[in-house]
Amino acid sequence: MEIRIRIRTLTPLWTGGVDRTCDRLHETGIIGSLRWWYEAIVRGLGGEACDPSQGTCGFDAGLCDVCQLFGATGWRRRFRLEIVDDQTTPIWQPTDQMLNVRPPGRTRGWYLPPGGMGRLTLKFIGDPKVLSLMAALLLFLEKRGNLGAKPQLGYGVFAIENRDEALKWARRNNDAESGREWRVHGGKEPDKDLPDLRRFGFFKYQFETTKPGWWTQVPGLNRVSTQVQPIVSQYKIVPVSPALKNEWRFNRWNRKWGNDREIFGTLRPDRIRSKVAVSWAYRDNGKWEVRGWVWLKSPNWADRGWNILNDSQVWQTVLKLHGRIDTYRLISIQDVLEMLEETL
Repeated sequence: MEIRIRIRTLTPLWTGGVDRTCDRLHETGIIGSLRWWYEAIVRGLGGEACDPSQGTCGFDAGLCDVCQLFGATGWRRRFRLEIVDDQTTPIWQPTDQMLNVRPPGRTRGWYLPPGGMGRLTLKFIGDPKVLSLMAALLLFLEKRGNLGAKPQLGYGVFAIENRDEALKWARRNNDAESGREWRVHGGKEPDKDLPDLRRFGFFKYQFETTKPGWWTQVPGLNRVSTQVQPIVSQYKIVPVSPALKNEWRFNRWNRKWGNDREIFGTLRPDRIRSKVAVSWAYRDNGKWEVRGWVWLKSPNWADRGWNILNDSQVWQTVLKLHGRIDTYRLISIQDVLEMLEETL
């Protein structure tokens, strides 16, 4: 059987490709992000999800809850994904200079590649139970997560256009015992080194403005306004993520709390991926919106990091606009269940 989920991008979509460019949308980039989020969900529900970089799962050695679906050595993935009817286009030509947003006071900035904007369809082929799970996963990502790579730079926020059809599929194979679309996998405690939704927080900032040039006041954007203006005009998106990260990291974080690289990432000396993902500003349903998530990995800084991210004063300082912030922090299996079911 098959299902088709029609996607409309709200921020650029990036799936990688040859020479680190996104020459086209690649199914492997989509599958990689689906697996990463599914691992976090399974762990958040107390289940077994291996670290795929360690290669410990295999048909002979045994399969964790995630590898049973996404495959491992000797065990084929239980679904096939195809990108069809791809109508996305790069927001600027890959041969153009990469957009470098450098807020005041920084000698280096954030380099943003030309992800794609537009519409595409994801076709999943598999048995009904697996297709139901894929629909539920995408509905969760539509509201809380990201699709594809570079979520830390604000890429991969999307809307599902045939949402009613996706909902029918997601609710098609409820757990017979609990009546839930998602089931509790077990009682395993969180592993501090692996993403687990019980250590995540989600946030969303909504605002309205009648000033078309509001974004020129965002730190770092005025100096690249000639590159940003066409993007704002055509796609109604603004790359505010570097300015927000700059404020959080360099103006709000106190280094006595811990190494800022642990939460905000670094490329040197060893690469550490940022635990904070915040989107570009995008206009949808008549309002501007910025959303994101944080993996509160370390208990040493979790509370302090979370307090910075959901401080509305920080958002107003950066965006120069008043708005409303909504936050959702998870600490238990019940929290995870409630959030997952709320997306359905």
